[in-house]
Amino acid sequence: MDALRRDGRAAIAELAAGTDWSPATVSRRLDHLRACGAIFFDIEIDPALLGGNVKALLWMAVASAHLDDVATALARHDELAFVAHTTGPTNLVAHTLCWATAALYRHLTHGLGAVKAIHTMETAPVLRTLKAVGTFPTPGSPSDRGRTT
Repeated sequence: MDALRRDGRAAIAELAAGTDWSPATVSRRLDHLRACGAIFFDIEIDPALLGGNVKALLWMAVASAHLDDVATALARHDELAFVAHTTGPTNLVAHTLCWATAALYRHLTHGLGAVKAIHTMETAPVLRTLKAVGTFPTPGSPSDRGRTT
């Protein structure tokens, strides 16, 4: 998993060398992990390289009875890169990526504004991203110590 985290395009032979497994074992393991949904391969594109540079975090309050429906609907919005249920004063968070401030405004007013079940929304522009991809601690790693299972 560490090798894939560093390079999701790593070849089977490379993964086999890093794990001391045979290429056939690595291939079967990858097939199993993909089939059960434990891993998937995705690409990340820096929107700024393509001209898009407006990012914002959105915290929304939605009536609990409508939370699943609203989250599912928002997950289909192209402007939203991330949508998740949370707890606290707001119960839905999203990360929006837009090409320009006008596009963000249009999405906030027409896209999200049309969703009547959203009672309140706070918008926070992202000024600088320091880390965008995290790691999953492996058992025994420093970030895993003290964890109960």
